[in-house]
Amino acid sequence: MALGAAGLAVAGCGVRILLTRRMSAVMRRRWRQPVDAGMYLLCGGLCLVLLSVGYLGRLSGVFSPVTGWILMALAFASLTVGLIRYRRWQQPQVRDVTGLAWPTPRT
Repeated sequence: MALGAAGLAVAGCGVRILLTRRMSAVMRRRWRQPVDAGMYLLCGGLCLVLLSVGYLGRLSGVFSPVTGWILMALAFASLTVGLIRYRRWQQPQVRDVTGLAWPTPRT
């Protein structure tokens, strides 16, 4: 149940970012656009909500095993879309003469 509540909180934060197009300074460093950050959080929160609904439905006997498996597949599909399509932006790295990678200095 706590997993579902956490999922609702994360998904709510994603929806808030999508509606207002505003991000905190920390999130601005991690994602290029507000849509990417909002969709990343929305997909992750949806995954947690679907997993908790499937688990609680199966535990209470409301859902059949097939329904639980379908919800689990949908949860992992939404997580995969969020991790692949809306992943965080990584700063480009500078390589020196020795081939070692160093993060670019922030200005």
